[in-house]
Amino acid sequence: MRTKHIYLIKHGETDENLRGIHQGRAVGGRLSERGRNDIRAVGNGLAATGITVDQVLVSPMSRCRESAALLTAVLRPADVHVDERLAAKNSGHLGGRPRELAAAEAARHGVPIHQLRTPGGESSEDVQARYVHLWNEVCAAPHRTTVLVGHGGGIACLLLWLTGNGFERYLQHVPGSAGVTWVEADDTASNIRLMNVPPANLPGFLGPRTAR
Repeated sequence: MRTKHIYLIKHGETDENLRGIHQGRAVGGRLSERGRNDIRAVGNGLAATGITVDQVLVSPMSRCRESAALLTAVLRPADVHVDERLAAKNSGHLGGRPRELAAAEAARHGVPIHQLRTPGGESSEDVQARYVHLWNEVCAAPHRTTVLVGHGGGIACLLLWLTGNGFERYLQHVPGSAGVTWVEADDTASNIRLMNVPPANLPGFLGPRTAR
């Protein structure tokens, strides 16, 4: 089995991010000027390596689709499609509200925040399960190079699973605006080559002989 190259890219910063709003699935969001510039920098940085992208899978949220459009304009992948498993967390009535409310609600219910599941919503453990399901499917597919455009929370959940860490390390695994993770995977192991690298630092980590 040939080595697969999988890139996890968080959407660019949004106006709601700047206001401290937890968007979840309640708010699609639009990229801020910084967010657009960050995503363009990632696309240009990856393109400079000579990378050939077989497929791009994208969260259905507008902030991710806008990010993917900027990336694909440069990378020109063979296939692009939306995958619901990359969607933002369904936070129920907490979606579109200040971030700190989730911690307060978890404390009120006496549960760890990663286990908090609002009525009709899902927990971070639920998000992790669908991101891992997609990951396993991508690893088993024939595509050699795949880009996943998703959300900070979902990517953090997946990285916890890939690194064998628990949710107590969640915040240390959340990427910033357009943060990039690069994983090499084969039928025996997944090797994280880069993790949550900011766009401005990407040129120092990638070269024409590192990405395939």
